[in-house]
Amino acid sequence: MLKAKSTGSGFFLATTLGVTLFSNPVLAQIERPEEIPFDWTENALQAAPSDRPNHPVDRFPISLAKAFEVSHTQNPNVVAALKNLDQAKAQIKIAGARPNPQLALQYGFGTPYTEIISGNTQQLGGNQLFETGGKRQARLKYARANYVLTEYQLADLRYDVRSAVRKAYAELAAAEANIDLVENQRKLVQRLNNIATKRFQSGKTMELDTLQIRLALEGFEALRTSALSRLRQASIQLDYLLGFASDRDLDVTNNGLFKLSLERTELVPSPDDPLQKLDQLIKLAFEQRPDLKAAQQQTITSKSAITLAKAQAVPDILIGSGWVFSTYKKATGARQQEGAYLNVNMDLPIFYHKQGEIAAAKAANRQAQMQLSATQLRVEVDVRAAYAALVSARSNLSLYRKTLIPLALNVVKNAHDSYEKGSNDVGGTLVAQQQFQQTFSNYFDTVVAYQNAWADLETAIGKKIEF
Repeated sequence: MLKAKSTGSGFFLATTLGVTLFSNPVLAQIERPEEIPFDWTENALQAAPSDRPNHPVDRFPISLAKAFEVSHTQNPNVVAALKNLDQAKAQIKIAGARPNPQLALQYGFGTPYTEIISGNTQQLGGNQLFETGGKRQARLKYARANYVLTEYQLADLRYDVRSAVRKAYAELAAAEANIDLVENQRKLVQRLNNIATKRFQSGKTMELDTLQIRLALEGFEALRTSALSRLRQASIQLDYLLGFASDRDLDVTNNGLFKLSLERTELVPSPDDPLQKLDQLIKLAFEQRPDLKAAQQQTITSKSAITLAKAQAVPDILIGSGWVFSTYKKATGARQQEGAYLNVNMDLPIFYHKQGEIAAAKAANRQAQMQLSATQLRVEVDVRAAYAALVSARSNLSLYRKTLIPLALNVVKNAHDSYEKGSNDVGGTLVAQQQFQQTFSNYFDTVVAYQNAWADLETAIGKKIEF
């Protein structure tokens, strides 16, 4: 009779056969009747160190918290986005700059400047541009609004990266656990192969049985190759997200759910923990979503752009003044002359007064308003969709842990026993074995779906969910 137990340290599966597919002794209890010749203990089902490519000595262990910390500053996209922040900060300095004065010098040579007949004088003076219409203040307001927008965009990017890191970490955990699963499944088929060999040698079955089982056993080599490839790909993906070299082999420090543990982990809480109410999460999302804050700030920035465009339509004034003096030769009989001058220059907005810039700024503002409305609608949709996926994954996890996994263990145990006693053929036994393998494979997919649902829900809310 298969039974499931729950203790303070996690969820345990126990069977009268003593089957466990997991190597961590905290996660399994073995009840092994003495009459069972095969060693079903945890040590027997655990792959030898040389056969555990997911745990070589040189793997780099990393926790999820550390992965988040590293990606916050070293993710390639974040590193590039940080430069946008530097540029936005520099734009504030540029916006606050005042026009420099101009030095004006006119000093001529030749008879036009030495003979009285020409009468030209020399000039030394300066010009100063005076901005009108509040241009400097409008530029500063726009630059500061754009800096805040860049900060929100960086926060939004970092949260997207955080979600990607969480998913990649979960995929790496799944890949590592999958290798153990393949190795342990292979040991079960190896046991079946031993039974078939003994039955064939004793004349109780045909050689075809051993060949069929041998075929199933050899198929695990392909599964193992695929599992190793999945592990390598998962590590490469996480390497990229963390800004590491792609040849660094990463190793997760916690994959409890893949071990059927109900204890909360860094990745996710226990599936049995209560969920927050949906309306509370939606409210929180409207308060915290970085992309929503960025969309709101974009409308503020676009309004500042309109103000700036209107200010630029006001003509600036260029004022110049200086000293004028003559350099006539004494032989001409003219006395030296000197004086001062003042000039005022400004554009006359007759033909064009920034209509295009103002129209473009207003169009950008209308677009920002529409984008804000679209983002507001998207917030609730994202939270509801992620919440529904999470509820579904939790339900499926419960079904697997309480019903499907115990049933699969019971089926494969009975199939092995029946074949050993001669009351079941090899075809039915292999079908039971395949159902057993598929059940655990589907369970792993469900665990990944559960972890991804948490990642999507956190992204939809824009805030780490405390658990």
